[in-house]
Amino acid sequence: MSKPPTIKVLIADDHQVVREGLRRILESDSEVEVIGEARSGEEAVVKAISLVPDVIIMDLRMPGMDGIMATHEIKQKNPNINVLVLTLYAEDFIKQAVEAGVSGYLLKDSDCEQITKAIHQVYDGLCPIAPSLTRELVTKFVKLSRNDQSSILTERQIQILKLIAEGVSGKDIGNTLFVSTSTVKREIRNIFDKLGVNDRAQAVSEAMKRRII
Repeated sequence: MSKPPTIKVLIADDHQVVREGLRRILESDSEVEVIGEARSGEEAVVKAISLVPDVIIMDLRMPGMDGIMATHEIKQKNPNINVLVLTLYAEDFIKQAVEAGVSGYLLKDSDCEQITKAIHQVYDGLCPIAPSLTRELVTKFVKLSRNDQSSILTERQIQILKLIAEGVSGKDIGNTLFVSTSTVKREIRNIFDKLGVNDRAQAVSEAMKRRII
């Protein structure tokens, strides 16, 4: 039976006690090898290039170059290096971290098992997220999805749809919004096209399904 590959890990954190604690945790896993430590973002970039770890455990708040900038630099130079964030800051920096290219996001209150498991998951191409953040991320995703749906219509078109849903006639919609009846008709046709419907009732129904109105 072949021996599992060793996962080479670089620890990047400006606090020595954190680095030492992580090293002790990881040394208990025979499939993980800590190949280096970095005390700053700049040092993490340099050591990532020279040591080529499989996974970097990255703190976000460090003096000088922070963990997000360091991650961006590292991913630019070697996209195959995986970065696992380990931070005190909950959802504050998730968006920036993901945009920089991190592969996972844990909090420093994670236990030993969660940390070692996350390293294996990142190495295997998964994206572990701290359980306490999952609900927050889902909520944000739903909000973003709703915003994306709303953005397919202009603000005026949404106003028109709301008035249609209230049973307001085309002429009265024009008077309410201070536009001509022909403009209202044109906007309604555009609404139909964008929503893929054929009449006003379908437009209102589809808009409600998509939570546009």
